[in-house]
Order: sequence, then C-alpha cells, then structure tokens
Amino acid sequence: MSEPKPNRIRGRVIDSGDQLSKKMLIGYVVILALSMSLVPYAIDPFLPAFPEIATYFGVPNGTVQASLTGVTVGIALGQLVIGPLSDAFGRRPLILLATTGFGLSAVLAFFAPNFETFLGLRFAMGFFAAGADVVSRAIARDLYRGHRMQTMLAKIFLIQSLSPIIGPIVGAQLTQAGNWQAIFLIFGFGGIILALFSSGLLVETLPVARRRSSTPMGLARGYRAVLKDRVYIGLMIFGAFQISALFAYLNNVPFLFQDSFGLSPGDFGFWIAANSLASYVGVQVGAYAARHIKGQWLLAIYSSIGIFIGAGLFATAGSGLIVAEAFFMLQLFIFGAGITTIPTIALYNHGSEAGTAASLLGVVNFTTASVVSIAYGFMDNQDTRDIGILIGLLFVVSLSSLMFITRPWKVPDLRSGN
Repeated sequence: MSEPKPNRIRGRVIDSGDQLSKKMLIGYVVILALSMSLVPYAIDPFLPAFPEIATYFGVPNGTVQASLTGVTVGIALGQLVIGPLSDAFGRRPLILLATTGFGLSAVLAFFAPNFETFLGLRFAMGFFAAGADVVSRAIARDLYRGHRMQTMLAKIFLIQSLSPIIGPIVGAQLTQAGNWQAIFLIFGFGGIILALFSSGLLVETLPVARRRSSTPMGLARGYRAVLKDRVYIGLMIFGAFQISALFAYLNNVPFLFQDSFGLSPGDFGFWIAANSLASYVGVQVGAYAARHIKGQWLLAIYSSIGIFIGAGLFATAGSGLIVAEAFFMLQLFIFGAGITTIPTIALYNHGSEAGTAASLLGVVNFTTASVVSIAYGFMDNQDTRDIGILIGLLFVVSLSSLMFITRPWKVPDLRSGN
C-alpha cells in the first residue's frame, strides 16, 4: 500500500487499521503515544522548578503550588470540550488544534511577563494536553475494536509510559543548571513539531456519516448514549477508583519513604523508577494475558489483587521498606496490566461517540481522585497502615462496580472484535 501524498491527506478518510501500511501504523503509534504524553509533560517537568518560579515572579511558594490547580482544571475542561467536538468535526482537526495549542502555550509561557499571564498559559497547556489525549484514544477506537484495539494501545503505552520518567529528569536537570524557563521551550517546540508531524501523516479516521451533530443537542446525545451503557458506567467507576488508588500511592509514598523509612531523595527516586518500570512491564503482560483470558475477568483478578495489596500493607505495617515496596511494586504492575483493558471494553460499542466516551472516562478519573485526596489530610504516614486501608477500600469499590454494574458474565468475549 503506497503512502498518501501530503496534498491528499486532508481529504482522505480511513476507518480501519487494515487500511494502514506498516510504515503508517508505526507513525500512528508514535504520534498517538506522544500526544497522550502531553498531559504528564504539562505537569511533571515543572515540579522541580517551583521554587525558582516563585522567586522569578515574586510570589509565595504556596501560590506556585496552587497554580498546579490551574493545570488540572484545564485538563478537566479540555477533556470535556475537545473530546465531544472531535465526534462532531472529526479527529484530525482537533488533534492538530490540541498539539499546536499545547506547543504555543508552552512557548508563550517562556515569555510570560507576570504570574497572572503565566497561570493562564499553564491552564491552556493542561486544556490542550487533555484534548490531545482523549482524541488519541478515540482514534485508536476508530481504527480497531476488541483485542486489536488493546494490542494497539499496548504499543502506544510502550512509548507513552516513559513520559512520567523522562519529564521529571529533564525538568530537574534544567532547573539544576539554572535555566528552568528552557523547560517550556523544549516541550513547547516539541508540541509544535508533533503537530507538524501529525499534519503530514495523520489521516481522518471518523467518516462524516458517523459524526455527531455539532449542535449542543447533538453533543448531549453523545453523552446520553454512553451514560445508558451499563458496561461503560461500571468500567468508568472501576477505572476512577483504580486511578484514585494510584494517586494515593503517588501522594503518600514521598512522605512514607523519606520521612519514615529515611531514604535520601536519590534513593527515593530509584524506587519510584523501579515501580514505574513495573507498570511498564504490566502494560505488556496485560495485553498478552488478554489474548487468553477475557478482559473483564482479568480486571476482576487485578482488583482482587488490589484488595490483597491493601490488606497486606495494613497487616505488615512497621515491617520496613522492602516489604512495603513489594506491595507498591505489585500495585503499579496491576495498574499497568489493566490500563489498556478498561478503554478497550468501555469504548467497544461507542465508535461514533468515542471522543465523548474517552473524555468522560478522564473527567471522572480526575474528579474522583480529587475527592479521595481529602482523605490524605487524615492519614498517618509513619507506617503503611492507613495507606493500606485506603488502597484496599478503593479496590473494593472497583471490584464491586465491576461485579454489580458491569456484570462481567454478561459482557461478550471481545477478543475476536475488529
């Protein structure tokens, strides 16, 4: 199959991965992986630079920390707006808008004359990064269904899963070198280059005949379609509480490992990287396991293991670093193992509103994790007792949602889906 010429890409439409040549498939995997990496790249690289940002703009450290809320609000709104718009206007124009918007926002943040402008541009970075993420997931659903979609997502996450590791390293090195503003230029120009690359390769994957009306009622019908799907609702709740368990780990282990276990920042970084590697391996193992076991039952297994992890952390409180780390590494592994299965099943019956379905998954994930974070202020991080209780309870809710709302025995075998 010959590659489409650049001047023919704009009007071309494909609605199946079978229409992609091997070279185009590789290009799609890279583009979608990098587009889905923009959310962590909007947050992680800038965390080490918070003190320098506060000094530069002359604001308190707490104000800069609070600015992260601007990014997360942008992420939530970007998911709500851009995903449904891609159902109405197509994937290609929206992903080009999102990647270009991210890149320009980051570059302009480099020149921000005051903190208010800086905050607005950080909001824009989150907004466009979230849009690129949800449209990328919708494109994967346009091209494939069932196990083939999961295989595609596994390839994408093979690249995307590196972003939470790469971002902090780049940010820390530039900040240590005294050039924190260069972080914005590097990731800003990266976004612009990604947009140019996407413009030259990405072909529209949502035919006009399958698009939703662009009117408010048409977009609302997309939300109504996904909210009537019992399988989707159950998996939405399942995924939200699984993500909340991940955020419980991310927000509490820095204090647990460094204050209670006495790790240095360098040693702490080593264990965090090891856990990230466990998640990375889990993505590939989960995709392989889904060839042999129905995905919905794999999710039941993963959430059951999550309950065991919570109980184990509670029962072994005070046992020290190695025991706690073994449970956390297992938690990150099952998170990676299930990360491709959830959207594969949830989006299976929602091809024409895949953007809406993907965006709602993201918004509910973000909102639930934010509500659960209230519990962090009441937790004792002297040992793993409290975090074990929280993680165990979150996985109990996940498993309950799967069993009583999704009802896995009523979900068909999707391994043969195209």
